[in-house]
Amino acid sequence: MPIIQFNLLEGRTVEQKRALARRVTETVVEVLGVKPENVRILIHEMGGEDFSVGGVTASQNGKMPAASLNGVNGQLHREAKAS
Repeated sequence: MPIIQFNLLEGRTVEQKRALARRVTETVVEVLGVKPENVRILIHEMGGEDFSVGGVTASQNGKMPAASLNGVNGQLHREAKAS
């Protein structure tokens, strides 16, 4: 039973995560020859303050996915404005 884990910055849409799960499952089935119902996919989402490179968080350096930068009515989140 393959178990695949993804650590992603928050902000992906439900559609993106479903497409990721579907296509990864298809690939694992093709390459490993397992049944789709035996493929497990875990998606862990992290906030912009939960991931950093070189001591700078994703929120600070603007590396958040575009969807996470848009709040209600397209307004930027406060953290994104500060970067």
